[in-house]
Amino acid sequence: MQQRSRLAGRVLGGLMTLGMSCSSDGQGNMNGDPPGSGPGPMSLPPAASCAAAAGGGAAKTQAPTLLLTLKDRYEEAWLGSPAVADLDGDGKKEIIVPRGGLVVVWRQDGSLAWRYATGQSRIWASPVVGNFVGDSKLEVAVAARDRIILLDAAGMVLPGFPVTWQNEMRALAGGDVDGDGKLDLVASVGRSGPTDVVHAVRGDGSALAGFPPQMTGTSGCSVDGKCYLAGCYDQNLALGDLDGDSKLDLVAPHDNAYASIHKGSGVAFDSSSLFKPKKVIGVRYLHSLAEAQQGYASNEATALQAHFTNTAPAIADLDGDGKNEVVMLGSVQNAQQSQRELGVGLWAVRSDASRLPGWETPLHVPQYVSGLWDLGNTNIVAATNQVSIADIDASSPGPEIVFAGFDGTIHAVSAARSERWSYRYTSDPNVLTGGVAIGDLSGDGIPEVVFTSYSTDADKSALFILDAGGNLQHRIPLPRRGAMPVPTLADA
Repeated sequence: MQQRSRLAGRVLGGLMTLGMSCSSDGQGNMNGDPPGSGPGPMSLPPAASCAAAAGGGAAKTQAPTLLLTLKDRYEEAWLGSPAVADLDGDGKKEIIVPRGGLVVVWRQDGSLAWRYATGQSRIWASPVVGNFVGDSKLEVAVAARDRIILLDAAGMVLPGFPVTWQNEMRALAGGDVDGDGKLDLVASVGRSGPTDVVHAVRGDGSALAGFPPQMTGTSGCSVDGKCYLAGCYDQNLALGDLDGDSKLDLVAPHDNAYASIHKGSGVAFDSSSLFKPKKVIGVRYLHSLAEAQQGYASNEATALQAHFTNTAPAIADLDGDGKNEVVMLGSVQNAQQSQRELGVGLWAVRSDASRLPGWETPLHVPQYVSGLWDLGNTNIVAATNQVSIADIDASSPGPEIVFAGFDGTIHAVSAARSERWSYRYTSDPNVLTGGVAIGDLSGDGIPEVVFTSYSTDADKSALFILDAGGNLQHRIPLPRRGAMPVPTLADA
């Protein structure tokens, strides 16, 4: 299954365990809202789409119960989901969580393994765990303000780090970008400088050839000067192979109606001949394909366009042709930007910005309750416009796309652009979710959809588990302001 999943551990108060036996749970959701909106949940979950556990599993996952309480100090997380991995190779997994400007690592028994202070005020994104230096242990990478930091399995900074770039890097990803068989680190930045929004470094801290792509002149935007970059203010980054060369390419939507799509070499992809700009970074995401081709709106007061400020993109093969596409959820506004609260739009495009058949116009969910703006003056931030992609319905061709709109609702959309189901989790403008994680919790071969909510108000938030048809299985109240990051599903 392919999915973008980030954390569960901001203020869950502990680690919850998800078992395989059945237990009853009343149907209902917060604020007295009826479950679902639009087509609503399916009456029954779909057929199995992944391998079942040995001996089979239950149709309904066991209600989560508290397994561990992970304590340290008073810091809260931002949007970074925890990672779960055996860092030191002793056969026991650790739980790695960013909290404030700290990296905190707990053992399986809940004891503190180590803590690293970055010296910065916050780590926005999830930690990236992998073997970056080629030894027998794993490393932990984080982006904290203007620094990329790589730590060894014991929490010590590795040679070549920290790498200092621009403030503030809000997304970090790992993968083999240059095709040399070694993992690299890629970051995107919120407050962009005059030229670049993405950077990539090797496991020794040196910059990859061609990065940053604008500053080095690698992107190719100078061919016509039509590349319109802006900051990446959320986890606006995805890595994946878009051109079939086995090297990872990167996607970084901006704080405007444009998106960077680069090859692993740093070169920006050429745009389709449908569009006037030579490079994809110059293609404006107007809802009307004809207006996108001409490059401007005929009537800016009524024309709709995307705005990718908080867009966390995904890369997946939607149409089954063996080639990956780019999937993005953006906020919707009119072209003159005088109307901003117009819901969200779901896009599916190729690396040249051309649109898939059936996706000539993005899927628009216009209803609006909340989510475009930060909540209050604390660290409670706006909703992340992210998509999670997985095959949750074997009866429907291709994978499904699951996301939270600005309407207090979780939506599941087929690869062919039709809404399969929706589940309304709130009507309260002070309650949001960061997005969903997808995985088979009960072992029956049918995935579940898991998400948490968060709020400026105390004790309004919850952990939700839906079946693959959008039916509520469990709603577990969360204390205080809830959990802003996306849950992580792992055997801890």
